[in-house]
Amino acid sequence: MTKESRACLILAAAALAAASARAAAPDAPPSPDEALRHASETVGGVDAFRGLGIVAIDVTSEEVTQDGHTSARHTRLFFRTPGPVPGRLEFPDSNVVLGDDGNGGWGVIKEHADGRPSTAFMVKRSLTNYLFPILLPFSLAWEGVSVTDVRAATVNGKPVWRLSINLPHTFFDTSQISSTWTVDLDRDSFAVVRADSPATDLGKGVTADGMRFSWNGAVRVGGVRLPVEQRLVGLDPEEREKTHTRLDHLKFRQLPDSEAAKLFGNPIPPDQRPKPYRPQFPAAPPAKP
Repeated sequence: MTKESRACLILAAAALAAASARAAAPDAPPSPDEALRHASETVGGVDAFRGLGIVAIDVTSEEVTQDGHTSARHTRLFFRTPGPVPGRLEFPDSNVVLGDDGNGGWGVIKEHADGRPSTAFMVKRSLTNYLFPILLPFSLAWEGVSVTDVRAATVNGKPVWRLSINLPHTFFDTSQISSTWTVDLDRDSFAVVRADSPATDLGKGVTADGMRFSWNGAVRVGGVRLPVEQRLVGLDPEEREKTHTRLDHLKFRQLPDSEAAKLFGNPIPPDQRPKPYRPQFPAAPPAKP
């Protein structure tokens, strides 16, 4: 071996050792605000995202349940950045359309008005179910989302910054989705690597599976990089992956602002809309003389 070859090997070994040392003993974690700023800049920046306006997402999902049954589903999402409302959900297979113009939700089921008073607030939560993971890291700036901690971790040997996320209990449309998540950012690029929603104890011995999200590929929409594939894997209470999986294929397109009223406005005549729910309390007994 020549002196030059030996020197190259020594330099390569030193670089590898330095990289291993950085992974084992990382720099101090960034603050939550710094982590969100870097993560957003990596995929185009907050200003570019907010400037997208109305975005449509066609979602084609392939799901495999724990017992091996397979199914496919098509969903259409519409929202105005930053989301989740104004927004609209369409389920073509069941002829259901849900919308929220920012002042309350509405629904049309098989061309009939949804008369449930809860629709007024549940549509936003349903939109959140779909959009929150797809729009990471931008959705971490939504109202009610709190990044409480940033710490060093690894995902499949990759060094990451792990963000601890607290969400309101009314954030999603079901209590089966946890209100505490973790979101992992690549320690060098700050790109989103993975997001976990742990299993949820529903009481009386019932536990809802957790969820693990990851993404493949990206497309540029108005200068913002958005994922073209989202993979969801079920998690047991020990955070072990289950065989229950879902693969979402995502197609994005921008729409003009002139579409807002048609997409988000409530099409149900005012006299046919459900009355807001108001709890009825029993009348107080008459005062004794």
